[in-house]
Amino acid sequence: MAEKLVPVVCPWCSVGCRFYAISVNGYIRKIEFDYDHPTANRGKLCPKGVASYQFINSPKRLKKPLKRVGEKGEGKFEEISWEEAYKIIAEKIKGIKETYGPEAIGFLASEKITFEENYLVHKLSKAIGTNNLDFPGRYCQYSNSVARTVIFGSSAATNPFEDVAKAELVVIWGHNPAETAPVFFGQYLEKAILDNGAEMIVIDPRATRGHKYSSMHLKPYPGTDLAIALAMLNVVISEELYDKEFVQERTVGFEKLSEAVKDYTPEWAEKISGVSADDIRKVARLIATKRTALLANEGMNQHVNGYELSLALANLVAITGNIGKEGVWSGVFPGAQCGFCVAMTGIAPNKLPTGKLVTDEAARAEVERLWGFDVPDWVGLDLTNMIKEMGNKIRMMYIIGGNIAKSAPNSGWVREQLKKLDFLVVEDIFMTDTAKYADIILPAAAWFEKTGTAISAERRVQRSYKAANPPGEAKPDWMILIELAKELGLGEFFKYDHPDEILREINSVIPIFKGATPEYLAEHPEGCFFPCTEPGEGSKILFKNGFKTADGKAHLQPVEWREPPEVPDEEYPLWLTNFRLVGHWHTGTMSFESSSLEKRWPEEYVMINPKDAREHGIKSGDLVKVETRRGSVLVRAEVTEHVREGVIAMPNHWNINFLTLETIHEKTKMAELKAVAAKISKVEE
Repeated sequence: MAEKLVPVVCPWCSVGCRFYAISVNGYIRKIEFDYDHPTANRGKLCPKGVASYQFINSPKRLKKPLKRVGEKGEGKFEEISWEEAYKIIAEKIKGIKETYGPEAIGFLASEKITFEENYLVHKLSKAIGTNNLDFPGRYCQYSNSVARTVIFGSSAATNPFEDVAKAELVVIWGHNPAETAPVFFGQYLEKAILDNGAEMIVIDPRATRGHKYSSMHLKPYPGTDLAIALAMLNVVISEELYDKEFVQERTVGFEKLSEAVKDYTPEWAEKISGVSADDIRKVARLIATKRTALLANEGMNQHVNGYELSLALANLVAITGNIGKEGVWSGVFPGAQCGFCVAMTGIAPNKLPTGKLVTDEAARAEVERLWGFDVPDWVGLDLTNMIKEMGNKIRMMYIIGGNIAKSAPNSGWVREQLKKLDFLVVEDIFMTDTAKYADIILPAAAWFEKTGTAISAERRVQRSYKAANPPGEAKPDWMILIELAKELGLGEFFKYDHPDEILREINSVIPIFKGATPEYLAEHPEGCFFPCTEPGEGSKILFKNGFKTADGKAHLQPVEWREPPEVPDEEYPLWLTNFRLVGHWHTGTMSFESSSLEKRWPEEYVMINPKDAREHGIKSGDLVKVETRRGSVLVRAEVTEHVREGVIAMPNHWNINFLTLETIHEKTKMAELKAVAAKISKVEE
């Protein structure tokens, strides 16, 4: 059979790289770079992109529905038919609703599935009658997302990637794009620095691959970035470096902000963060006087005080006027390709698919009119609280493409909680750590085995097309959800035969995607930028003439210092943080099954500063035990100057979440994943 050239979007990070999959008889044989269209990657790919199709051919793929026959967590299952699986799940849902009410059921959507599929997860959960709805990205971008929405009315990235290359100053704060988004780094950041003369500042306790381009590298202790941000606000305001015209015309709340930060001097911040007051002043003055692209990610987000930090940085962006114009950049930069696929379908315990609140009677009535059934009006539980309530308020979970037994904080506790559920359904492509606790496992099609829509960090909406057949009896997630809806007696609300039909419904339900039709995206592989309310390029730059708030102004917020929930002490004297590797993704569900990636990045390790290593008698290659109050792991040590004194750091793809802390922020429900107290010791072999 002849080769087919199928246009696809890479399934890994949120840059949205496009390429062609060469498909023969339903199998991807190789890939070909796409130099034909004005896409974000301009034909380039990173190691994960080049290897992106390898995992779909793994012999470990799930091929048939499975029913648990052993103890939860034991991983013993037997094959059953799809008909039996649907029947068991539907009976359990009906039984739990009758006994405990629909509020005893929780759903988790996923960044691993398409825009259309996340929309169906939301619709099915509401049709069943529950607002217990979330996704693993709760532990990714929720600090920044909520904070920016409070100030600007929207969390979305302000500008296209091309504007990063036009910036005069690039500040990389708790972000490592040289590894997590290497094509973005090469195509835009390097161009800004090497071709256009931009200056780069890195704020991170660890030296990243891109820090060689920086003129300054500030190394705060993990979890203390907020002190630096507050001090920068203090400098900009006290030295009157803020954009007075912008503040006067386009913001409210400046006086309260000014009062809140007046005592947070750089000298105060130095004592907390370990970063010199002079360096804090220098960076604050640069941000205030240059056209700035502020790139922040999990290093900013994954803290209990990440919300306050995000508020401080959004305030800083606003008062310096680095928003609503060309040549600047700020916003949410999801770690996953479809982070926006989840967020923009309203996947949250308090949201409708339109993004409005479930408590908004008029907004709820409009969704009910479009969907044809009643929508629950109560605010559900977020991911961490669903885990806490397993076996109590939450009796059943339906998890799609999420591996919370490994990705959620305090993994040992999470696994014990999963055992308490009356019933757990996992819909995935591999037998994940979470799937081992399931009562029913449904085999899903992988990214390249279905057609669907992806949304990148620059708000680019693109279509990816089916290039391979799923193995065995595996089915696309959209099809599974529709067939389950029919088994539940909800088929009249789920009459779709193709993802195009789902996307057309999204076009009518979510106004900002009205123009992102299947037809337009098929004719324009480069896609459009949401909001795209009619077919066309969409909105490249946000907030040119106003913000998404009721009065169109940025609502500056007073921010106060908040200490991390756990700090080093005599028993646990070191800070432990984590980072991502260029060759792996999240919990490794897919990248560990990509042969070239697994060969090159085979195992976890811990980075330790030479001074700390000497004090503990540790050399590179030694087996060590890293321990916190929640557990311990054994890894090899890497002694390096790339991590600051007093800090140890591990990649987050393996077992670090046995060590992290499940304490959450009261508003964002973000847990502490990046800054916990730890100790390290050499293990004799």
